[in-house]
Amino acid sequence: MSIARPASRTRSARPTRPPAALAALLTALICLFALPTGGTAQAAGAEAPPTADAFLLRPAADGDGPGAQLAGGDPVFSSGGATCTVVANLRVGNEPHGLLPGACTESFPHWYADPGRTVPIGPTTSSRFPTHGTFGYENPDIPVEQTPNCGGAILTSVGDPTVGQVVMRGSRTTGCQSGTVVGVNVTVNFGGGLIVTGLIQTNLCAEPGDPGGALTAGTTLVGIPVGGSGNCSSGGTSYYQPVAPVLNELGATLI
Repeated sequence: MSIARPASRTRSARPTRPPAALAALLTALICLFALPTGGTAQAAGAEAPPTADAFLLRPAADGDGPGAQLAGGDPVFSSGGATCTVVANLRVGNEPHGLLPGACTESFPHWYADPGRTVPIGPTTSSRFPTHGTFGYENPDIPVEQTPNCGGAILTSVGDPTVGQVVMRGSRTTGCQSGTVVGVNVTVNFGGGLIVTGLIQTNLCAEPGDPGGALTAGTTLVGIPVGGSGNCSSGGTSYYQPVAPVLNELGATLI
Protein backbone atom coordinates (compact mmCIF):
# COMPACT_ATOMS: atom_id res chain seq x y z
CA MET A 1 0.00 0.00 0.00
CA SER A 2 1.16 3.53 -0.66
CA ILE A 3 -0.30 6.93 0.06
CA ALA A 4 0.54 9.94 -2.09
CA ARG A 5 0.18 13.46 -0.82
CA PRO A 6 0.87 16.92 -2.30
CA ALA A 7 4.60 17.75 -2.30
CA SER A 8 4.06 20.74 -0.03
CA ARG A 9 2.87 18.58 2.87
CA THR A 10 5.31 17.28 5.46
CA ARG A 11 4.79 14.81 8.24
CA SER A 12 6.23 14.33 11.69
CA ALA A 13 6.25 11.32 14.01
CA ARG A 14 2.81 12.39 15.25
CA PRO A 15 1.01 13.51 12.07
CA THR A 16 -1.03 16.69 11.95
CA ARG A 17 -3.10 18.13 9.13
CA PRO A 18 -3.52 21.76 8.05
CA PRO A 19 -6.80 23.18 9.45
CA ALA A 20 -8.19 23.88 5.97
CA ALA A 21 -7.52 20.34 4.79
CA LEU A 22 -9.02 18.82 7.93
CA ALA A 23 -12.09 21.02 7.65
CA ALA A 24 -12.61 19.98 4.05
CA LEU A 25 -12.43 16.29 4.96
CA LEU A 26 -14.79 16.69 7.92
CA THR A 27 -17.28 18.55 5.72
CA ALA A 28 -17.38 15.63 3.31
CA LEU A 29 -17.68 12.99 6.05
CA ILE A 30 -17.82 12.25 9.74
CA CYS A 31 -17.66 8.56 9.64
CA LEU A 32 -12.46 6.63 7.84
CA PHE A 33 1.87 6.87 4.95
CA ALA A 34 2.79 4.13 3.77
CA LEU A 35 3.13 0.67 5.25
CA PRO A 36 6.66 -0.59 4.95
CA THR A 37 5.39 -3.63 3.05
CA GLY A 38 4.36 -2.95 -0.51
CA GLY A 39 4.27 0.16 -2.65
CA THR A 40 5.95 3.53 -2.71
CA ALA A 41 4.69 7.10 -2.64
CA GLN A 42 3.58 8.41 -6.03
CA ALA A 43 2.91 11.88 -7.40
CA ALA A 44 -0.76 12.68 -6.88
CA GLY A 45 -1.01 14.32 -10.29
CA ALA A 46 -0.18 11.03 -11.98
CA GLU A 47 -3.25 9.31 -10.57
CA ALA A 48 -6.86 9.19 -11.75
CA PRO A 49 -9.40 11.80 -10.56
CA PRO A 50 -10.91 11.34 -7.09
CA THR A 51 -12.92 8.15 -6.73
CA ALA A 52 -16.60 9.04 -7.09
CA ASP A 53 -18.16 10.02 -3.75
CA ALA A 54 -15.25 8.50 -1.80
CA PHE A 55 -15.01 9.62 1.82
CA LEU A 56 -12.75 8.82 4.73
CA LEU A 57 -14.27 7.26 7.83
CA ARG A 58 -13.89 9.74 10.69
CA PRO A 59 -14.44 9.70 14.46
CA ALA A 60 -18.10 10.09 15.38
CA ALA A 61 -19.92 12.10 18.00
CA ASP A 62 -19.98 10.61 21.48
CA GLY A 63 -22.14 7.57 22.15
CA ASP A 64 -22.73 5.19 25.02
CA GLY A 65 -19.83 3.66 26.91
CA PRO A 66 -18.78 0.01 26.56
CA GLY A 67 -19.19 -0.95 30.21
CA ALA A 68 -16.64 -2.48 32.57
CA GLN A 69 -14.47 -4.21 29.99
CA LEU A 70 -13.25 -3.49 26.47
CA ALA A 71 -13.37 -5.75 23.43
CA GLY A 72 -13.13 -5.22 19.70
CA GLY A 73 -16.28 -3.48 18.50
CA ASP A 74 -16.61 -1.39 21.67
CA PRO A 75 -16.46 2.41 21.55
CA VAL A 76 -13.61 4.38 23.10
CA PHE A 77 -13.61 8.11 23.72
CA SER A 78 -10.85 10.48 22.73
CA SER A 79 -9.39 13.40 24.62
CA GLY A 80 -10.59 15.54 21.70
CA GLY A 81 -14.30 14.83 22.16
CA ALA A 82 -14.86 12.11 19.54
CA THR A 83 -15.75 8.42 19.61
CA CYS A 84 -14.06 5.59 17.72
CA THR A 85 -14.61 1.84 17.60
CA VAL A 86 -11.95 -0.66 18.64
CA VAL A 87 -11.19 -2.88 15.64
CA ALA A 88 -9.46 -5.57 17.72
CA ASN A 89 -7.41 -6.06 20.86
CA LEU A 90 -3.78 -6.99 20.25
CA ARG A 91 -0.75 -8.10 22.18
CA VAL A 92 2.48 -6.32 21.27
CA GLY A 93 5.28 -8.02 23.16
CA ASN A 94 3.71 -8.57 26.58
CA GLU A 95 1.53 -5.46 26.46
CA PRO A 96 -2.14 -5.16 25.40
CA HIS A 97 -3.07 -2.58 22.78
CA GLY A 98 -6.25 -1.60 20.97
CA LEU A 99 -6.28 -1.33 17.17
CA LEU A 100 -8.14 1.66 15.70
CA PRO A 101 -8.72 3.22 12.28
CA GLY A 102 -5.91 5.63 11.44
CA ALA A 103 -8.18 8.67 11.31
CA CYS A 104 -8.88 8.13 15.01
CA THR A 105 -5.30 8.12 16.23
CA GLU A 106 -4.02 10.93 14.00
CA SER A 107 -5.19 13.79 16.23
CA PHE A 108 -6.06 12.33 19.63
CA PRO A 109 -3.33 11.47 22.18
CA HIS A 110 -5.43 9.92 24.99
CA TRP A 111 -8.37 7.51 25.28
CA TYR A 112 -11.10 6.90 27.86
CA ALA A 113 -13.64 4.15 28.53
CA ASP A 114 -16.59 6.47 29.18
CA PRO A 115 -18.17 9.51 27.50
CA GLY A 116 -17.44 11.64 30.57
CA ARG A 117 -13.69 10.97 30.22
CA THR A 118 -13.43 9.91 33.86
CA VAL A 119 -12.03 6.39 33.24
CA PRO A 120 -8.69 6.63 31.42
CA ILE A 121 -7.52 3.76 29.22
CA GLY A 122 -4.14 4.92 27.94
CA PRO A 123 -2.33 6.89 25.24
CA THR A 124 -2.13 6.58 21.49
CA THR A 125 0.97 4.45 20.83
CA SER A 126 1.17 4.49 17.01
CA SER A 127 -0.56 6.23 14.13
CA ARG A 128 -0.51 5.75 10.35
CA PHE A 129 -3.06 8.06 8.75
CA PRO A 130 -5.50 7.08 7.36
CA THR A 131 -5.13 3.32 7.71
CA HIS A 132 -4.44 2.33 11.32
CA GLY A 133 -3.21 3.22 14.77
CA THR A 134 -3.04 1.80 18.28
CA PHE A 135 -3.53 2.83 21.89
CA GLY A 136 -2.10 1.21 24.99
CA TYR A 137 -4.10 -0.26 27.85
CA GLU A 138 -2.52 1.29 30.95
CA ASN A 139 -5.46 1.11 33.36
CA PRO A 140 -5.28 -2.20 35.27
CA ASP A 141 -8.93 -1.84 36.28
CA ILE A 142 -10.12 -2.36 32.68
CA PRO A 143 -10.13 -6.03 31.61
CA VAL A 144 -9.01 -6.48 28.01
CA GLU A 145 -11.23 -8.95 26.20
CA GLN A 146 -10.96 -11.04 23.04
CA THR A 147 -12.49 -9.66 19.86
CA PRO A 148 -15.82 -10.99 18.53
CA ASN A 149 -17.14 -10.63 15.00
CA CYS A 150 -20.46 -8.82 14.66
CA GLY A 151 -22.25 -12.14 15.07
CA GLY A 152 -20.63 -12.70 18.46
CA ALA A 153 -18.07 -15.41 17.57
CA ILE A 154 -14.55 -14.80 18.88
CA LEU A 155 -11.91 -14.00 16.25
CA THR A 156 -9.14 -16.58 16.29
CA SER A 157 -6.95 -15.72 13.29
CA VAL A 158 -5.85 -13.06 10.82
CA GLY A 159 -6.10 -13.63 7.08
CA ASP A 160 -5.67 -12.09 3.63
CA PRO A 161 -8.73 -11.18 1.56
CA THR A 162 -9.75 -12.83 -1.71
CA VAL A 163 -12.20 -11.61 -4.34
CA GLY A 164 -15.59 -13.22 -3.80
CA GLN A 165 -14.92 -13.93 -0.13
CA VAL A 166 -17.96 -13.57 2.15
CA VAL A 167 -17.29 -10.95 4.82
CA MET A 168 -19.07 -9.23 7.70
CA ARG A 169 -18.86 -5.85 9.36
CA GLY A 170 -20.73 -4.35 12.28
CA SER A 171 -21.11 -0.74 13.36
CA ARG A 172 -23.28 1.41 15.58
CA THR A 173 -25.03 3.04 12.62
CA THR A 174 -25.47 0.16 10.17
CA GLY A 175 -25.66 -2.88 12.43
CA CYS A 176 -24.24 -6.22 11.33
CA GLN A 177 -23.88 -6.55 7.55
CA SER A 178 -22.83 -9.41 5.31
CA GLY A 179 -21.40 -8.98 1.82
CA THR A 180 -18.47 -9.90 -0.40
CA VAL A 181 -15.00 -8.70 -1.30
CA VAL A 182 -15.18 -7.21 -4.81
CA GLY A 183 -11.57 -6.04 -5.15
CA VAL A 184 -8.12 -6.31 -3.57
CA ASN A 185 -5.06 -4.07 -3.93
CA VAL A 186 -7.45 -1.25 -4.89
CA THR A 187 -6.32 2.38 -5.25
CA VAL A 188 -8.70 5.05 -3.92
CA ASN A 189 -8.30 8.79 -4.46
CA PHE A 190 -10.08 10.51 -1.58
CA GLY A 191 -9.41 13.96 -3.01
CA GLY A 192 -7.22 16.71 -1.64
CA GLY A 193 -4.13 14.81 -2.77
CA LEU A 194 -4.83 11.82 -0.53
CA ILE A 195 -4.40 8.62 -2.54
CA VAL A 196 -4.32 5.25 -0.78
CA THR A 197 -3.32 2.01 -2.51
CA GLY A 198 -3.51 -1.63 -1.53
CA LEU A 199 -7.02 -1.46 -0.08
CA ILE A 200 -9.78 -4.08 0.09
CA GLN A 201 -13.05 -3.10 -1.63
CA THR A 202 -16.37 -4.61 -0.53
CA ASN A 203 -20.04 -4.14 -1.36
CA LEU A 204 -20.81 -3.39 2.29
CA CYS A 205 -22.17 0.12 2.77
CA ALA A 206 -20.92 2.78 5.17
CA GLU A 207 -22.62 5.90 6.49
CA PRO A 208 -21.47 9.24 7.88
CA GLY A 209 -20.93 8.92 11.62
CA ASP A 210 -19.86 5.29 11.08
CA PRO A 211 -16.34 5.18 12.55
CA GLY A 212 -15.43 1.54 12.89
CA GLY A 213 -16.19 -2.14 12.78
CA ALA A 214 -13.68 -4.80 11.80
CA LEU A 215 -13.98 -6.57 8.46
CA THR A 216 -14.15 -10.28 9.22
CA ALA A 217 -14.62 -13.58 7.39
CA GLY A 218 -16.05 -16.06 9.87
CA THR A 219 -13.68 -15.95 12.83
CA THR A 220 -10.83 -14.44 10.77
CA LEU A 221 -9.95 -10.75 11.04
CA VAL A 222 -9.40 -9.36 7.53
CA GLY A 223 -9.46 -5.55 7.45
CA ILE A 224 -9.49 -2.16 9.18
CA PRO A 225 -12.08 0.41 8.02
CA VAL A 226 -10.65 3.28 5.96
CA GLY A 227 -13.42 4.82 3.84
CA GLY A 228 -16.39 4.35 1.60
CA SER A 229 -18.65 5.78 -1.07
CA GLY A 230 -22.39 5.91 -1.56
CA ASN A 231 -24.70 5.12 1.36
CA CYS A 232 -26.84 2.37 2.81
CA SER A 233 -30.08 3.65 1.25
CA SER A 234 -29.04 3.62 -2.39
CA GLY A 235 -26.13 1.19 -2.15
CA GLY A 236 -22.53 1.73 -1.24
CA THR A 237 -18.96 0.54 -1.17
CA SER A 238 -16.47 0.41 1.69
CA TYR A 239 -12.68 0.20 1.74
CA TYR A 240 -10.38 -1.46 4.26
CA GLN A 241 -6.69 -1.69 5.07
CA PRO A 242 -5.61 -5.36 5.05
CA VAL A 243 -4.84 -6.20 8.66
CA ALA A 244 -2.19 -8.91 8.20
CA PRO A 245 0.63 -6.54 7.13
CA VAL A 246 -0.31 -4.17 9.95
CA LEU A 247 0.09 -6.87 12.59
CA ASN A 248 3.36 -7.93 10.98
CA GLU A 249 4.59 -4.34 11.15
CA LEU A 250 3.61 -4.02 14.80
CA GLY A 251 4.86 -7.46 15.78
CA ALA A 252 1.38 -8.05 17.19
CA THR A 253 -1.00 -10.96 17.68
CA LEU A 254 -4.71 -11.10 18.47
CA ILE A 255 -5.69 -11.31 22.11
